[in-house]
Amino acid sequence: MSDIMNILLVSDENYAILSTVLMTSILENSSNDFDEINIFLLNNNITENSLEKIKSLKTKYEKLKLHIINKSLIEEKLINIKDELPTKNLSYFYRLFMTQILPDDIEKILYMDSDIIVDSSLVDLYNEDIDNVYCAGIIDINEVVFKELLGMKREDYYINSGVLLVNFQKWLKEDITGQSIDFINSTRSKELLYDQHIINYILKNNIKILEPKFNVLTHMFTLNYERFMSVFRIRDGVFTKKEYLEAQSNPSVIHYIGSPWRRPWELDCKHPKQDLFFKYKDISPYSSHEIKYKSLDRKTMIKSAIVRFVFTYFPVKLASYMNKKNILNLRWFVT
Repeated sequence: MSDIMNILLVSDENYAILSTVLMTSILENSSNDFDEINIFLLNNNITENSLEKIKSLKTKYEKLKLHIINKSLIEEKLINIKDELPTKNLSYFYRLFMTQILPDDIEKILYMDSDIIVDSSLVDLYNEDIDNVYCAGIIDINEVVFKELLGMKREDYYINSGVLLVNFQKWLKEDITGQSIDFINSTRSKELLYDQHIINYILKNNIKILEPKFNVLTHMFTLNYERFMSVFRIRDGVFTKKEYLEAQSNPSVIHYIGSPWRRPWELDCKHPKQDLFFKYKDISPYSSHEIKYKSLDRKTMIKSAIVRFVFTYFPVKLASYMNKKNILNLRWFVT
């Protein structure tokens, strides 16, 4: 068992509240299982006021060692490839460069997106054996669609990169950063260059697949096992029905991905676990902060309701076909 847990987060001002609530949930649930929790926060223009709230966590949680890293260290590495990338928000690509800016004596590190809440100790996840792989994660719901896009083989794994347990030394020795840059420079289609695509294409089968409870995606809470597996064409053996039901009833990590069920900090949220976000917000440095919801027009609400209905009640084959053909594209209904 590790005495130290290393965690990597990336945030800008827009996600400062979410990152702080996430850190609170991690520390509330894992402080008793580690002597030290190192959180490395890659700072993409977080305001001083927000940074002070983040730093205040050190007063409440004595196990926390907070390391705030300025984005300039990363963006110097990105300068020669930024024009090739599909988005101007370079923070999506920061994790590809983690070995360039973090201490090189780290053995493993857990990366998490900011739209996540942890509701139990991370000790089991962190102590997963990844000695012989690059990283561990759960299968992405759009694995089949994305593998076809990237020209990957059927037997290749494609994981959701929102939760990654990374073998830091293997990433360092195998120069995953350099391989990422080579892939970006040699790929002509920007559609293939989203960070999750890059990670999966380079790492391919040198990945360990985790139980879904360590990264429970929104659709896992809203669809039963048989429907979920069929709609998203998830191959047999990736995880069992027992593991799926365990993820639904006893989730360790809840990932509020963009979906027609929306997210707790968005209007018209229908997520079954939205209360957990507010549970940890209420004990975070943002406990008295009122969420400022973006306005939501009636047309978008109707679209979201339609897509929820399709996922939940349409004949499985038709819902699966619509998902395969990108008819249920998130950008169609997520504002």
